[in-house]
Parts: sequence; structure tokens; C-alpha cells
Amino acid sequence: MPFFTFDHDYTQEELRILGRAHRRACQFLGRDPLLHPLAERVALTVMIFFERGERDFGRLAGMAVKRELYLLSLDTSDPHKLN
Repeated sequence: MPFFTFDHDYTQEELRILGRAHRRACQFLGRDPLLHPLAERVALTVMIFFERGERDFGRLAGMAVKRELYLLSLDTSDPHKLN
């Protein structure tokens, strides 16, 4: 697994994009973006794709959801599944 570093402070606009993408992804997954045990993993995924150059919050959310669903499909013992 590659190691990612986040080596800069985000601008207000970048934080807005990251926040919107995270909230949208969590909404699609039926999760509370602040309280769900796996919400932080979704946030990290959004940040990784953002660091790779994606800036559209809708695409960021979709990419995070797709990855999360893939990860959940690998672990059938996960008690947190979608909800």
C-alpha cells in the first residue's frame, strides 16, 4: 500500500470541496459524516483522490463511495456495513 502525505494547508475553497464530497459520500452510504465509525475512512479516501488531482466534489464523492463499497465487499464480517 502506498504511503500518502498531505504536505500543505488546504485553502478555504479546497476545504469546501473536501467537506462537500465527504458529506455527499456519507449521505449516499447512509452514514452520519461525524458519528459513523467508518466516516473517517471515507474522509481519508476523499483526501487521497483530492491529492491525486481530482477537484470536482461530485466525482470525489463517487470515487469514495465506489472504494468504500469495494472495501465492504471484501470484509463480510464487518458489523458496520452500510449502516
